[in-house]
Amino acid sequence: MKIIALVILFVTTIMGCHSPKVNTIHLKGQMADMGTQEVIMEYTGVTGDFGTSLNRIIKTDASGYFDTTFVLEQPMYFNISRNILYLSPGDDLEVYLTPDTRQATFKGKGSEAQLFLKDRLYPKGGSFLLSGRNVRENFEKTKEVVDALAASKLAQLDTLKGITELFKENERIRVKANLLNSYLTYALYNKENAGASREEQRQWYGRFITSVIPDVNQLMREITKNKYLDIIDVRDVIVYNLDQAEFMQGVEITPEMREIKEALQVLAKLDSSTDPEVILSMEEKTKSFQHVGIVSELREKIRNVKSLMTGQPAHEIIMTDVDGNEVLLSSFKGKNIYLDCWATWCGPCIQESPAFAVLSEKYKDKDIVFIQLSTDNSRKTWLSYLKQKESVVPQFNSVDNEGLRVNWQIKYIPRFILIDKEFNIVESFAPRPSDPEITEHLDALLAK
Repeated sequence: MKIIALVILFVTTIMGCHSPKVNTIHLKGQMADMGTQEVIMEYTGVTGDFGTSLNRIIKTDASGYFDTTFVLEQPMYFNISRNILYLSPGDDLEVYLTPDTRQATFKGKGSEAQLFLKDRLYPKGGSFLLSGRNVRENFEKTKEVVDALAASKLAQLDTLKGITELFKENERIRVKANLLNSYLTYALYNKENAGASREEQRQWYGRFITSVIPDVNQLMREITKNKYLDIIDVRDVIVYNLDQAEFMQGVEITPEMREIKEALQVLAKLDSSTDPEVILSMEEKTKSFQHVGIVSELREKIRNVKSLMTGQPAHEIIMTDVDGNEVLLSSFKGKNIYLDCWATWCGPCIQESPAFAVLSEKYKDKDIVFIQLSTDNSRKTWLSYLKQKESVVPQFNSVDNEGLRVNWQIKYIPRFILIDKEFNIVESFAPRPSDPEITEHLDALLAK
């Protein structure tokens, strides 16, 4: 009996060592081509739109391997690069992730949900329209295609084993939100208006909207519920169309939905201005909100934006040059700095690059340094791009999440920053190099 008891104790101990606690997540595996050894796992619920407090940083070794645990009290959706993860308390997952979701692999407890989410859709690409690849000669034919794809996805969901009813319900609603988005974005990709005049396009759009209203209304009534607002695809389509009366007929619009839209407008202001009056106005507006998470994130946002006001000390950024050497932005203290934050995948960034080079030549004998800072996650992609062009300005790469995303609040690119010789902020949202006003700003800085 003693031997049996010892065996049971041993087995229990071993199981305890390898199984996560009830409210603990265990993640291990490899993340490749993420461009950094500190990978952000981004929370995608409502508060995730407004701040980073629920994000998690996963630290890897030089080859991208990691093994981590953390506490999670309830199921939540996260993004790692382009990968969606649905994590539930007790999950024990081994993963392989890259920015290409098709390469992702999952093993262990909780893998069924992740495998279903692997073939994610992108609302900005028209969801089931796949950036126009599934668009046919007219809406009726296109609708047949996207309806079939949505039905197939729902059927696949019904066959899944080892997942909760809550996950199934959420994903049914996500599929319907993407189907709705496919209908509404068809007008952007349609082939029916080729060669049509602006007036003909306007008339066609009116007829198109009238024709889709019944289907749109039906789907809106199904997805527009407070309990689904933490699903980002649902939230986006609701908030974007909240004031489209023809789409929202018979749909209950709750105060929570209104507040999210108003809070996003506040966030947009804070993302583009360090004007003291604007900041004060947004601070007052935030006091009227009821969602605790939104209020907390916006208050933190306001504190960060205040640190970007003119005269504040410039935030440090850790950069690497083309040879892999680490360089600090502050190492250029003693010269004025015009910083261009860009990426190889950003079309508007690429369009501004020639103007940036021209300006650097114009001011090459002045006390100012022009720096282009790539935010590409893939250093390999960045270096490959640089080989295709001759650069007349210093080139650096950085995925310093703390420096770029948190301190400098870089959410959109291109972003241009002016810093004086004392390494103090002159403008956190400086004019673009193609903007004629930029020369006035540069001349004023040099005249100090």
